[in-house]
Amino acid sequence: MAAKDLNALIQGHDLAELVAEFRAKTTGQHSPALQRLINHVRSEPMNGKLALLCTRPHEEWRLVQMNGRGKPMTLLDGIFHDLDEAEWAIFKLRMKRHFDIDLKD
Repeated sequence: MAAKDLNALIQGHDLAELVAEFRAKTTGQHSPALQRLINHVRSEPMNGKLALLCTRPHEEWRLVQMNGRGKPMTLLDGIFHDLDEAEWAIFKLRMKRHFDIDLKD
């Protein structure tokens, strides 16, 4: 997606502010502009889609790649013991994939 498409998606909001909003609160309710951005980066075809897999309830999450309906997921590097850190990690990967934007911690 081109920069002009990203700008249309966030409708004039500052990307750095939206990223800071996500970093401060990775789950739950977000501003409309951030929610549009999240919805966009999460909506991918199942084959190749990045996701988080909870491997121990409320304790551990793994980064995975979906391989299509009925096919096993591929475990990727990344084991997290904090849901916010897991959500932040996958958000950064999705922003890179969709917009070629490298977000820093």
